[in-house]
Amino acid sequence: MAASKTTQHPPRTSRRYTLSEKIAIVRESQWPGARVADVARKHGLARNVLYYWRKVYREMAQADLTQAKPEDGAANEISDLRLQVRNLERLLGQRTLELALLRERLGKVEEDETQS
Repeated sequence: MAASKTTQHPPRTSRRYTLSEKIAIVRESQWPGARVADVARKHGLARNVLYYWRKVYREMAQADLTQAKPEDGAANEISDLRLQVRNLERLLGQRTLELALLRERLGKVEEDETQS
């Protein structure tokens, strides 16, 4: 029998990068002559993660943050909270109905047992 040769890979470790670290890595990947694969390998990242960071960075750089109004954010938050309240009220109503149906069934089962 021939001995099979297996390659041992180091265990994957997940690391969380701060926003400033991500921006620095993205900027490094955008230097003239820099290759994404090399920068990703240097920092222990998968290429697709670096491409995603580059996309997010590009979208942030293109966004016009000066037009965002604080009032709009508060209004959106209020409408989101109202929607959440409506959903929770609907869920509470469903659970209340389910509970009533279960109690009714339990009552019938107890009546059947006492009659037997």
